Amino acid sequence: MKRLTIRRKSKMAIDYEQAKALLNNSYEKAAQELPAAVTQYITDNKDALDTIFSSKTQSYREVLLGCAVARYQDRNCNIRHPYVKQGEDAFNGRTLDEKAINPFLFSKQIPCSKGPYLATFRRNVTFTEDTRDGLRDKEGFDALLSLISTLEAVSESDEVETIIIALLKCFIDLREQSIVRLVPIRRLRIDQYRMFLNKLQHRQSGGLIPMLLTDAVFSTINGQMNAGWTIERQEINAADGATGAPGDITIYKDGAIFKAIEVTERPIDGSRVDSTFSTKITLNNAAEYLFVYTNDLPRENALERAKAYFAQGYNINFASITDLTIHILLSGDEAFRTAYNERMFELFNAQDVQATIKVAWNDALTEAMQA
Repeated sequence: MKRLTIRRKSKMAIDYEQAKALLNNSYEKAAQELPAAVTQYITDNKDALDTIFSSKTQSYREVLLGCAVARYQDRNCNIRHPYVKQGEDAFNGRTLDEKAINPFLFSKQIPCSKGPYLATFRRNVTFTEDTRDGLRDKEGFDALLSLISTLEAVSESDEVETIIIALLKCFIDLREQSIVRLVPIRRLRIDQYRMFLNKLQHRQSGGLIPMLLTDAVFSTINGQMNAGWTIERQEINAADGATGAPGDITIYKDGAIFKAIEVTERPIDGSRVDSTFSTKITLNNAAEYLFVYTNDLPRENALERAKAYFAQGYNINFASITDLTIHILLSGDEAFRTAYNERMFELFNAQDVQATIKVAWNDALTEAMQA
């Protein structure tokens, strides 16, 4: 007589390293211009998202993010059952939180609890109506259940990722309402400065990061060398043409333009040099003009146009923000670099600098200091 073997479906095994990678990749997308699908999700679920992200019970939004990550890894798991004793399709919510969700939120300086499964959701609870009576913020829990339902309604990985990006955008907005403490620069080797600058300027900032980096360099020169300059910086969204400014940063000496600087994250080609020459350089008689760029080298035709204008008496030059800064720092001593560090900190620690940029500073500096 044959023995009947019953095979049970194995419990979901969460890949915690994959969960960390998913969170970091989705965070990068949430910090940039949002895809249309993400914007639509936020609009469609605005009331529930506003409720859960304004709730004093931090656990609600934290377990929701964990449910989304679990859903991404296995669409067959029951995201309402965060304890393994609750069935073969349950997942280990607490371990997921301790190994991925909570460390991620802390690393991004997002306000969070020490662990939702150590506070609000202990004792084998489920994310169902049965749990509602035992909670203080019932409205927030109702919002959690509503948003869990939106997770259950999608089946494709890109749909789940859309929800994760939307949630992380809400977490970023939440952080913007709090204070992010900037890590000060103590002392760096030149190679650490290079690493710090390269990593920092890759963070999307609408041009603000390279603008502040450029300001820091020339402000330090002015202060340490007693250059007697007056340095004016444009607002990041201001159009030069509308203000009549020669560049993003203009340096004056004795009332005349000493140097005009255009700071750019966009490629510089010949047509852009021509346009800048006709709309800014000649109109302001800016004989010294500098394009400071981040990643893309100037096109060959841009260099050729600069040579042509040199023959007319105009010095148009190009420099990467990293190379420019490193060369200037090498020309000074320890006191010079300390002054540069202090000016950098002052600029990035300003109240109107977004928290996302301050977090980018902290991430880049921490990595550089460990190198």
